[in-house]
Amino acid sequence: MEGILVGKLIATSAKQISMFLVILAVVSAAIVAFIIYTLTMDKIREIAVLKLIGTRNRTIAAMIMQQALALGVIGFVVGKITATFAAPLFPKYVLLIPTDSIAGFFAVLVICVLASLVAIRMALKVDPAEAIGG
Repeated sequence: MEGILVGKLIATSAKQISMFLVILAVVSAAIVAFIIYTLTMDKIREIAVLKLIGTRNRTIAAMIMQQALALGVIGFVVGKITATFAAPLFPKYVLLIPTDSIAGFFAVLVICVLASLVAIRMALKVDPAEAIGG
């Protein structure tokens, strides 16, 4: 009987952690999307100038994507270092094996790529005439 209760407790905890991870992924994707969108909006005139001088859309999209991926990598590294050093200070913590960290890293990269699509779409729609005040 005790084994069943312990198994149910572990299964419930695993479901709660999984739901927390899904909510965390959605919220972090929204935050990254807003940050990248705002950074792109701040540079809309520069993007218009790039389009005016003949820069390909692929190059502009790659620049925004690199910015999003850099933001994700920096965030992951800071979070991983903080979690590694702060974990022993808490009475209970979840043990992450290296494959969990690797999976988390790739999840962060995917979230950043998806989050940057909104900013890329907006940047590619900019009219080059905005660069000359049109």
